[in-house]
Amino acid sequence: MFLSQNLVLIMMILFLVPIATISNIYAQTEFDTTAMGLQMPKITMSPSSGQPGTEVEITITKMPPVPENTDPRVEFFVYLPFVSAIGNNVPNNCEGSSCFALYSFEEIGQDKLAPKTIAFTLFSTTNKVPVTQAGLRESVCDLKVNGVTIERYSETCTDIDQPPGDYQIKFGWGIQSSDLFDVRETLTFTVLEKQFVPEVRQVDKDEIIIEEFQTGKISEKEFQEKLAAVGYDEEEIRQATALIGRLPHQEGTQTPLREPIPVLGSDFKIVYVMTEGMIKQVVPDEDAKSLILQIDSISNGTLAIKLPREVIDARFGDGDDDFFVVVDGQEVAFDETKSGNERTLSIDYPAGTEEIEIIGTSVVPEFGAITAAILMTSIIAVIFISKSKLALNPKI
Repeated sequence: MFLSQNLVLIMMILFLVPIATISNIYAQTEFDTTAMGLQMPKITMSPSSGQPGTEVEITITKMPPVPENTDPRVEFFVYLPFVSAIGNNVPNNCEGSSCFALYSFEEIGQDKLAPKTIAFTLFSTTNKVPVTQAGLRESVCDLKVNGVTIERYSETCTDIDQPPGDYQIKFGWGIQSSDLFDVRETLTFTVLEKQFVPEVRQVDKDEIIIEEFQTGKISEKEFQEKLAAVGYDEEEIRQATALIGRLPHQEGTQTPLREPIPVLGSDFKIVYVMTEGMIKQVVPDEDAKSLILQIDSISNGTLAIKLPREVIDARFGDGDDDFFVVVDGQEVAFDETKSGNERTLSIDYPAGTEEIEIIGTSVVPEFGAITAAILMTSIIAVIFISKSKLALNPKI
């Protein structure tokens, strides 16, 4: 009888031990992943500091396998604090911080532990404007893992500068859909104060050649040979010659190379040539993504105009797209040459033309920040004065 009771007791102990072990895995109050045998991968980050707009890349390699008998819900998490710094934090299970599973429990369970690269760009008002691709807004700030976008930031990317300071990027193990998270490694990224460094404009070879010809440093023959050497064909050489007013029919007349004309509401100026007439005003239309040229035309003529890409451009994806040119409401054909910084159009127009509109996909805003501020101040002043008059002269 005594032996039988002891045997029953031993069997109960043996039976309860695995239950206690399983219970400890799924209902842990402490989460020590080092004691559990979970190791860390190799983590590198480049760079470790930078101004708003800096591109950051984090690589995770040599991801170790998870020991057997580990909770099957275990995942490897990454906490990126950059979004929370602008007040848009979405708490997850990483100690109340915004994080995401870089290696999900499905990947870990299937030993899919290949290296991964996290890439993103810090928020900055000088970042490239987001574009629409396949119905989705894409920005340089979008969070990508191995080239696949997992989080989009759209206009937030350009609406604000990343606040300066030290940011703690945390890595660790956690249990899916629980409060268990163990930070095992922390990298520090320092966001520096934003400094406005003037952009060094790259001068294209063809611009240098044209300037040399204009100033008499090279002959017409050398001018044509040098342009041909950089890829200009016969028609493009003719357009370049027309732009500086050196075609045979332009010689001996009033020089068609006009003073650069300002783009209304901006700091930009446009260089152009008109054989018969002149541009009176250049007005950007931000809604239509176009430049409207108000002109005086004496007779049939040709307009050759240099368009800096910063002023207006036509892009589709990563490549150039075609402009649309409308002369007094009628779409017309035109010739074009391109460089890295500018696009030059040659447009024929009939006598009496009053308006030429060039339509692209982006255009310089009609009002800069200062102009807009002045405009807003004026509007507020008008409203204030109007209210004051109503207060002094109430309706009966």
